[in-house]
Amino acid sequence: MRKDYSQRLHSEIISGVIQVSKNIYICSGFTIRKSPRNALNNRNTYLITKYAENSNNYYGRDFSLSEACNTVRRIIKHGRLISF
Repeated sequence: MRKDYSQRLHSEIISGVIQVSKNIYICSGFTIRKSPRNALNNRNTYLITKYAENSNNYYGRDFSLSEACNTVRRIIKHGRLISF
């Protein structure tokens, strides 16, 4: 792996993603939070939520930041999580 590529942040590689802190990203108004590795499957998970006035809405979990961003874009495009 080239050195300059490995030093970039994920948010610089994926368009439309802003890294707020070490574990929190913003993509089109949705919050994507990186969770610690799971002891059973040794993978990071990314939780997708969106803040509403009265509550937080949980939209699911993905195993990569790019998958989480694709899920957010699909929610925005179709207006719901599952598209028919």
